Amino acid sequence: MCFSVTASGCYLPEYSITAAELDAKLGLEPGSCAGRYCVERRHYAAKHESALYMGAKAATNALQSADLSLSDIDLLICASGTNHQALPYNAAGIVREIGQLCEIASMDINSSCLSFLSALEVSQALLAVGRYRRILIVSSEVASVGIENRNPEVASMFGDGSAAIVLEATSDAKGLFSSLFRTYPEGYPFCQIRAGGSNLHPSNNDEARFSDGAYFEMQGRELYRLVAELSPAFIDEGLTNAGLAKSEIDFIVPHQASGLGLLHLTKRLGFPKDKVINIFSKVGNQIAASLPMALHELLSTRGNLQGKKLMLMGSGAGLTLGFGILSL
Repeated sequence: MCFSVTASGCYLPEYSITAAELDAKLGLEPGSCAGRYCVERRHYAAKHESALYMGAKAATNALQSADLSLSDIDLLICASGTNHQALPYNAAGIVREIGQLCEIASMDINSSCLSFLSALEVSQALLAVGRYRRILIVSSEVASVGIENRNPEVASMFGDGSAAIVLEATSDAKGLFSSLFRTYPEGYPFCQIRAGGSNLHPSNNDEARFSDGAYFEMQGRELYRLVAELSPAFIDEGLTNAGLAKSEIDFIVPHQASGLGLLHLTKRLGFPKDKVINIFSKVGNQIAASLPMALHELLSTRGNLQGKKLMLMGSGAGLTLGFGILSL
């Protein structure tokens, strides 16, 4: 092993609406968002709460919790599924937004909803070889800008927010001691935002086509079927590689993909509900910020977790499944 989780922090936008208010906004029957879509509340970023702003807030909260400043960090990784802008990259913007004049290494990692888990994988390797001593991972997402209200299930699913985790090199038996990632290309078209890159660009597309492609598109039924079909064997393989039985896992920290999907998949995988960190009703699917937000929830509410084994898992657009065993 090679790192300990020193501290965590999060930031939620100031503005939020209840499930009842969301029903009215989406033109649904009262009780629909709570009953059908597992919504209690959603937070949405105001204009000044950019992905960089929220990321800097979560990073600062994590640093303060660890009694550190940015100058104590060797590498800042922004692990997010969306960009603040095409250039420069998100991590450089978050370093600037934090406002502490220091020069540190930074990079972006983007594997959509699994970006944080991918960042843990990269951090494990970098800390193991002694390249860095402390790494700050930040995931910050403004999901709401890419969501249209015409599909109530999708519109109620997402929320905005950010979370940050401080990792520190250690010789103790801690860290991401096992992981598994796999991409299933048949799922590539099931979850997309087609605009924003060179494929669908204003320079070679009319305004209407570009604008249409700037919104999130999901073939929800097909996506869920594929994830539900693949996940049991994938999780079993991950546990076998880690040399662990399900009973040896203390907590499951999943990507908060959807309320019903999370409940059904957890049941299908055979994990007790009290071991699963489920905050979907309060914050929704925050893309890459979902996993570190759920991890922050666990770290800040469950007392002493020394020696506990966490199973991190989720799916990302692509389609990619991810699995990791984090030892605290």
